[in-house]
Amino acid sequence: MRRRFAVAAVLVCAAFPRVSPAAVSPNARILAAKASSAPPFALPVDPSRWQHAIVAHGFVDFTARRRSPYRTMAYLLYDDTNLYVAFHCEQRGVPITATQRVDHAGVGGDDHVMLAIDTSGNGTRIYTFRVNPLGVHDESSSENARYAPSWRSIARIDPDGSYDVMMIVPLADIRAQSTPVQSWRFDFERFIAARNADTTWAYAPAMQSITSAQYWPVLSGIRLQARSARPRAQADLYGLASGGSDGNLFQDGIGRFERTAPRNVGLDVTVPFTNTLAFVGTLAPDFSNVEEDQTTIAPQEFAKAYSEYRPFFSEGAQYINAIPQIGALGANSMFYTPSIGIFNSGLKIEGTAGRNAIGALNVVGPGVNDDAAGYAYTTPGGAFSLSAQSVFANHDGLHDATSGIGLSRLNRRSGENTELAFSAENDSALAGAAHDVNLSEGIRNEHFTLEGYYRDTSAGYAPLDGYTAVNDARGPALVVGYHGTGSSHSPILSYQSSVTMDRYLARDGSVRQADINAFYNVQFKNLISVQGFLGPSELQIAPGAIEWFNRRQIALGYAESTPDSEQFSYTWGPFAGYYVQQTQVLAARVYGRYSLDLEYDGNVERISAAGPIRDTQWLRRAALLRTFGSDASLGLAFRAINGTGGFAAPGSDLSLLYQQRFPNSDLLYVEFGTPAATQTLHRFIVKYVFHTGGGSGA
Repeated sequence: MRRRFAVAAVLVCAAFPRVSPAAVSPNARILAAKASSAPPFALPVDPSRWQHAIVAHGFVDFTARRRSPYRTMAYLLYDDTNLYVAFHCEQRGVPITATQRVDHAGVGGDDHVMLAIDTSGNGTRIYTFRVNPLGVHDESSSENARYAPSWRSIARIDPDGSYDVMMIVPLADIRAQSTPVQSWRFDFERFIAARNADTTWAYAPAMQSITSAQYWPVLSGIRLQARSARPRAQADLYGLASGGSDGNLFQDGIGRFERTAPRNVGLDVTVPFTNTLAFVGTLAPDFSNVEEDQTTIAPQEFAKAYSEYRPFFSEGAQYINAIPQIGALGANSMFYTPSIGIFNSGLKIEGTAGRNAIGALNVVGPGVNDDAAGYAYTTPGGAFSLSAQSVFANHDGLHDATSGIGLSRLNRRSGENTELAFSAENDSALAGAAHDVNLSEGIRNEHFTLEGYYRDTSAGYAPLDGYTAVNDARGPALVVGYHGTGSSHSPILSYQSSVTMDRYLARDGSVRQADINAFYNVQFKNLISVQGFLGPSELQIAPGAIEWFNRRQIALGYAESTPDSEQFSYTWGPFAGYYVQQTQVLAARVYGRYSLDLEYDGNVERISAAGPIRDTQWLRRAALLRTFGSDASLGLAFRAINGTGGFAAPGSDLSLLYQQRFPNSDLLYVEFGTPAATQTLHRFIVKYVFHTGGGSGA
């Protein structure tokens, strides 16, 4: 098979000019190759069916910032129905890592290849499709965290240490433009886990991430029929049965459990009315959260920010949160959906129209009737964007209106960038208006980061539906950083360090917040890593009351980029009037169709560094997963927390979850308890999601 791929590459290079001999720049324009007939879905590939394909090779190791020694060939064709992609990957002498066996669950720790496309051309609609050497795949969309359409992939491992992949991606599951001839941006990526080598075909010195679509080349001359680029309407109707003595205990958006009547039936719908714009609705959305545990006992200086898992808020979130979120050590957010707890219904319009990104929603629930909208205009290539956003929150007699505008620009050649965000709030509980102003200007390139920030957040600024770490804070911040790579003979793969400094004053002239934090990270070629931080931090929690958060940390890791990994960290120092010592140990192992994750955390609070112990808290967590085929898994999770010297309620929790995805994209969940509770819930849930229409989340 290796010879057949080599022959194919020679034939293509000889017969077709759309070949890149090396990594390509953002200015490259490559003519799309349309297949006269679909290539066979089989490996090894038939060279005669791929002789007119786009061929990419000469990948760059983005981690080491040099030409990759691992030969990669990528091929791309399209027709009126699908995208067709093939890869040939060589890595003789380097073991292949391939452990993930369930589709749509993530293959990032395995060796994998990836097709990345931006159908908007300006960074507003980005899709990735990844496949590991077992043929297991996952996907992502910048528009929807729950993007999981049905598509096909196969792979084959050769005895000589190479592997091959082919994937078929339906055009109906990506939002393409409505014009008959269009241009996208695209890239090919390959990851070698045993070397922690992230390689990319598209490369520019100012790139900060291989997922930065502004630096991908242009795929031009794509000719699509209108029907092939139009996503289909879709609907998810769920039925849920709950039983047990805790059958009516459910979690809200920010981790609290409340007794409420379970919802037995609910509906989510998405109806496109253009190729790139859609109506989204939800009625009686499920809030049972059978999926995610975000509990931590780690001491935190600011309020915990939760990740949103609910489908209605996940879809098109970027179009509502349109203005930039700017901050050297964390940013404020005007619209933070976990703060909206249990709700009954929601309506949304989200998507793009030409260069315009549009989002608007209404959500109604107990004591909640909120509206939010966002708009952004972005130039081709994504180098310049203007945005606006508004949130109108009505909570049990409180009325809050917050609106803002934003700007961002990027010089792709130098990495110089500017961001600006201004928002104003009028709250019925405030005597007047409040505001939040954030500005950043700086440069990021292959080695250096130098960015200056300015923040002016007035006293009382705290949108009801937002997340505000600190208000009544005004002043500058500065970030200085350096990123380097080891030589070919050095044991070091890469290293980076940065210093972040800020000093914010309250309106009375006193220090509201001040930080000098240094961060470091060294990655070795043997997969060992050393990282951590140090530096003083102070925060005024009340007039005249200053708390210090002068912690330091050292963290050691081994094979963190692989499924079998270990991590250890130790953090110590003054924290809010006490001296805190925190230890964390993480380990993950994969044994065929079984995987095991272990975690052990400990907090010790002392009156002073040498003083007696005031309090302690310990967390132990274990999760065992068994996969069945590529569409089903059974997980057993256990978590125990004892002591009160931390940031979580004590208790023990045991939960069990079986989930199955069917060929028609229907979903089945069977659960006892939940991994997110502080104690074992005697609650049984059976949930079935009936899916119809287009690809899930597309």
